[in-house]
Amino acid sequence: MNFVSEIKSFKKDKKGLISMNQYVSIGEVLTILSPCNFLVFGLGDDSYLWDTINAGGRTVFLEDDADWAEKFDKSSLEIYNVEYHTQGKDHEKIGFHESDLSIELPKEVERCRWDLVFVDGPLGHNPPRPFKGPGRMSSIYMASKLLKKGGIAIVDDFGRLIENKYSQHFFGSDNLWKIVEKKVAFFKNEY
Repeated sequence: MNFVSEIKSFKKDKKGLISMNQYVSIGEVLTILSPCNFLVFGLGDDSYLWDTINAGGRTVFLEDDADWAEKFDKSSLEIYNVEYHTQGKDHEKIGFHESDLSIELPKEVERCRWDLVFVDGPLGHNPPRPFKGPGRMSSIYMASKLLKKGGIAIVDDFGRLIENKYSQHFFGSDNLWKIVEKKVAFFKNEY
């Protein structure tokens, strides 16, 4: 399968919230690891794309928005509902307290060691926009716990305050491998 042509077709249909270059960078890593255990925090129009690129592997999506998840209800995607207990505006008060960041996950997700984790949710607007949503503090923390040694974590919106701060803390700034267009960060789990 030529993942670049899959991505070009996807972008030609004006789908996806990240750039072609960012999609290709994620697709390259996924193609190298595929078939693999790939965990994605957040559903999107690109969910089918990730599942297709990881053909033969296991691709799992965690989503907190029931209305959004319902759009995928009849799909063959493996989707689990999760509940976040944080608000992005409270990130300074929450800090890095693991007990405040931990969320309950299905056993099918917790028992797996993930080769690749993509943090693309939940909703987490933060400055320069007004704070909105749970923020990605918990998803970044949980991703760091679920990623196997030698695995790769990808964080979208890395240029934002919360994503940058929590990713560097939980994945380690020394493990930051590359940043694409100041937005998508790649970390190698060396711990």
